[in-house]
Amino acid sequence: MSEKKLNIKLNIAGNPYNMTIDAHNEEVYRLAARKINDELANAQQMRIDGFNVQDYLAMVAVKIMMEYIRLERKGSVEDGDLMALKELSESLSKHLEK
Repeated sequence: MSEKKLNIKLNIAGNPYNMTIDAHNEEVYRLAARKINDELANAQQMRIDGFNVQDYLAMVAVKIMMEYIRLERKGSVEDGDLMALKELSESLSKHLEK
């Protein structure tokens, strides 16, 4: 039986992103978006001259990927979690390329 799909809109760095996800992953996606926005707010408090939102998002992406790599090395992340992080990383990369 196929998984129920859900259309959601995540707001990241003030931009809306429409996504179609497996319904059982909704909470994880929303928590991920909230964590990104929280980390972005923390990074922006540094007030680095010449930095824009894209620069701060890049800093957040590096921090999140460092956490991801640490967890991956520990082997404590499940395959589904790795896929969700990979998708989120790809989405952030596409946004940063704009």
